Amino acid sequence: MRNSECTFATRFAGRAAQTALLVVLALSGGAWALGQTVTPTATPLDLLDTPAPATRNGARKLLVDVTQAGKRLVAVGDMGLIVHSDDWGVSWAQSPSPTSVMLTAVAFADERNGWAVGHDGVILATLDGGATWRRQFDGRQGDAQMLAAARASLERLRAVPNVDEKRREQAEDAVASAEQSIAAGPSRPLLGVRFFDAANGFAVGAFGQLFETGDGGQHWDYIGDRLDNGEGLHLNGITLTSDGDVLIAAEAGVVFRSRDRGHTWSRGHTGYNGYLYGVLALPGSVLLAYGFKGHAFRSVDGGQRWTAVRSGTDKTLVAGVVRSNGIPLLVDEDGQLLTSSDQAQAFRPVGARLSQRRLSGLALIGASAKLSAVTVGLGGVRIHPLASQGSQQ
Repeated sequence: MRNSECTFATRFAGRAAQTALLVVLALSGGAWALGQTVTPTATPLDLLDTPAPATRNGARKLLVDVTQAGKRLVAVGDMGLIVHSDDWGVSWAQSPSPTSVMLTAVAFADERNGWAVGHDGVILATLDGGATWRRQFDGRQGDAQMLAAARASLERLRAVPNVDEKRREQAEDAVASAEQSIAAGPSRPLLGVRFFDAANGFAVGAFGQLFETGDGGQHWDYIGDRLDNGEGLHLNGITLTSDGDVLIAAEAGVVFRSRDRGHTWSRGHTGYNGYLYGVLALPGSVLLAYGFKGHAFRSVDGGQRWTAVRSGTDKTLVAGVVRSNGIPLLVDEDGQLLTSSDQAQAFRPVGARLSQRRLSGLALIGASAKLSAVTVGLGGVRIHPLASQGSQQ
């Protein structure tokens, strides 16, 4: 998300489980970006290779993420749906999409260059602000790269005398998992995407997927083996900072951080063993991680140590942004906006709950007295003026 009120943003990725949409909605309370229900037909379609169906009401369909491309809003969601608005959400038009798999995240480097990721490891790109899209990458290439990396890692371990048994078992499991994935066809979803500029970016996803590009996505390379992630934790959300840091929110309460644009990584643990869906970088080197059932954690030492934060909700925190004045804004799955005036030490509600429920994405448009929240989820996209709810600080 790039706009005047948002310096860094993360997007709710969802509980990484290969379950149907309605099951995940019922069981995980909104962590549903990985679920998708497909009705069987006599001749099964490969949704990855099938263009998204046309719809007249795209802005009211299931949408998972929303962001800003210059003065345009772009949202993505179910069945490859991509919609855009050039009048701050008053009206929306559908953009042609080359796939029908669920799209889970969208990000722009500038007003023209953008990327969307989703199920089956798909990565789409646009050069015209989201009007048209092409496929750059998918799980076929991703699975092949992950298998090659897993085999190479196992061979290296086998050459080490007295190697730790757990590490060896994890390496063997990684090879077996990659082989099974290739045999079954692409299925592992990507859940987050971010770019430093029009050339350099990252995509993250389930089962430890982490890919990078240095040429705008013409080539994507698997770098998940750079992480201390032998257990293959799901990588749910990614944030980049102006200092060149890369932050990844994972399951099991883990936050991965790179201070050199993805070359080397450290692994931090919040002390919580559940799902984290996003991480924000605040002024003063403060980090804020948030996730399942209102859990939130704060770090002031680069992610080495974390302390629990009073988030003000017991609902899953699905998205967050940092305003241009450095103030964080979170939203839970049931539409409660929350903010903090003490650098994320504690949060308080911003007005009443929004009218929309089962949210998954958040962006901000406007400034000062005209600030509005843009939310997406079940029922599509909604615009919520915030000035009257006391959001200014």
